[in-house]
Amino acid sequence: MLLHSIWAALEASSDSLGNYAYPAMDKSVAELSLPSDWFTWVAAINLFGSNAFTIAQFMRIFPYGLVQANKESFSTAIQHGYLAADGKGGYRATESGESLGKRTFGDANKAIAQLQPMSAESLQRLIDLLARISNAAFATPEPPSHFILAHKREMYRRLGMKESLSGFVAHCLELEGCRDDAYITTWKAHGVEGHAWDVLDQLSQNDGLTFDELHDKTSRRGVTREVHAEDVKELARRGWVEDDSRRIQITLAGKQVRAEVEAETERLFFAPWSCLNESELEELASLANQLLEGLKKNETN
Repeated sequence: MLLHSIWAALEASSDSLGNYAYPAMDKSVAELSLPSDWFTWVAAINLFGSNAFTIAQFMRIFPYGLVQANKESFSTAIQHGYLAADGKGGYRATESGESLGKRTFGDANKAIAQLQPMSAESLQRLIDLLARISNAAFATPEPPSHFILAHKREMYRRLGMKESLSGFVAHCLELEGCRDDAYITTWKAHGVEGHAWDVLDQLSQNDGLTFDELHDKTSRRGVTREVHAEDVKELARRGWVEDDSRRIQITLAGKQVRAEVEAETERLFFAPWSCLNESELEELASLANQLLEGLKKNETN
């Protein structure tokens, strides 16, 4: 339970900082008049830097959308000069693309730099403990693959997010990448597409949804109604959902599969935390709560 409460506090702090960072990023986007699909290709630019990448590699990090939707988004970036085709079926950031990626993150980091939710010494100690967990996770033999963790780690180091609150964000999101590596590896073992798993996940959080409600909740990644209709059929064939044409519900079998995936994800994610002894974990818990409380005070002032 201690590990879960620590992670919950860390995630809550990261979300709180996002309340400052994301508006700053949105302001930069508005000033540059970027297209509405900017997040997809800006994320790709920052995650892969100057290295060429394919849609398949991008979807190892964001597996819940559609290949075609990502192709269309990357085509938009090419038209605006932020991406270029590499001639081998992949993409590479242009100089202006890399500059844009650095600016969006830079503006976000400036927005949180003024905050002082805890002493610099305590914050650095928190970062040091998180770095030890991240390093332990990176050193753990696969599976799961460390694909997301590795790309996030390289991205944050390239963007200079090492110290103070931006350093905390970087290390916290590195651990989030570690968890995503475990989660995606685990549900992919069932042989389902990401958008189908997204449907099952959404149904697990609701008592039942009409198809329109389900599509509305899961269409943010550009997945079409036709694809979602096939997802429901596939999940029903597996016995994971029931579709009576009025409301779609997850079955007991579907709940069990999802619970097993969550349990295995937690096991894999928390295993590297054993690099800290009991007193260090208690210290980490105290520091995580100090940061969260400090951020809450900032919000009320």
